[in-house]
Amino acid sequence: MLGGGLRRNVVNALELPKEVILNLPLISLTGKEELIIENYKGIIEYGDEVMRVNTGIGVLRIEGKELFLKQLTSECIVVTGKIKGILFLT
Repeated sequence: MLGGGLRRNVVNALELPKEVILNLPLISLTGKEELIIENYKGIIEYGDEVMRVNTGIGVLRIEGKELFLKQLTSECIVVTGKIKGILFLT
C-alpha cells in the first residue's frame, strides 16, 4: 500500500478525484442555507443548532439555527437551515 505522501503525489499526477482516493470529505456550501457533505463516516450529534459529522479526516461541527437533515444517503448528507459556521475539530 502506498504511504500518505506518495499516494497524494500519485493522485495529483494522475488527476484522480482526491476525495475518493484519499478518503476526504467533499463539502459544498450554498450561501448560508444548504450544506452538502459527501464521503462522510457517520452522524455523531444531531440538533437544530449543532450537528457533528464524522469524516475521514476528523469531526465536522456545523452551527446554526433551524438546522434540518434534508437528505441522508450512504453517499451524502444535505443540511438546510441558517448555517452560521463550519469547523473541523481536532
